[in-house]
Amino acid sequence: MSAADIRTLAKNNESVRLLPSTEAHILTVLRSYDAQPPHNMRFSEFPNSKAIMILTCMDPRSNPYEFWKLPFGPGILKNAGGRATEDALRSMRVLSTIMANGQNTLGAVAVVHHTDCGLYHGPNFSDEFIKGKLTERVPELAKEVEKMELGSFTDVEASVLEDMAIIKNDPFLPKDLDVLGYVHDTATGKTREVFRSE
Repeated sequence: MSAADIRTLAKNNESVRLLPSTEAHILTVLRSYDAQPPHNMRFSEFPNSKAIMILTCMDPRSNPYEFWKLPFGPGILKNAGGRATEDALRSMRVLSTIMANGQNTLGAVAVVHHTDCGLYHGPNFSDEFIKGKLTERVPELAKEVEKMELGSFTDVEASVLEDMAIIKNDPFLPKDLDVLGYVHDTATGKTREVFRSE
């Protein structure tokens, strides 16, 4: 499905050739949303309590709203592997300052990685492999590609601990920020907490 297809769906709710069940589901959701948009509160109406942010993988199986049955509220950051990249940190820094007159409003960050993640499936998913493919695509930018950190890993629990440490040690985030770590098992749907040593 292309960006143009998505725009068409969003604009007129017209069908695009997808798998029948997917197409029907998307159209049902869009029509329901158009009839009664959920969570249409204004920015100024957000609660004054400290926010929770969840950093997780962009894989559609990694959906904290679904596997934790979350109510509306926690911010979800998704990227390849659910890694604590500079852009993920940027979003956390912004959230920690934009509400409550610049006072810290970020109370906790949960790092959630998952089993069966594409970024730890061996040599064809390593940073080196991905960099090779990007260099093939744009050889004139090989030096920029070589500098990229793409976040592949060989141990899901170790990757959670690494990202927890990056967040906890970020000088721009509140010192009292709670940083939690979890591994979501995509086969069972269960999550287990990962504890960092103090």
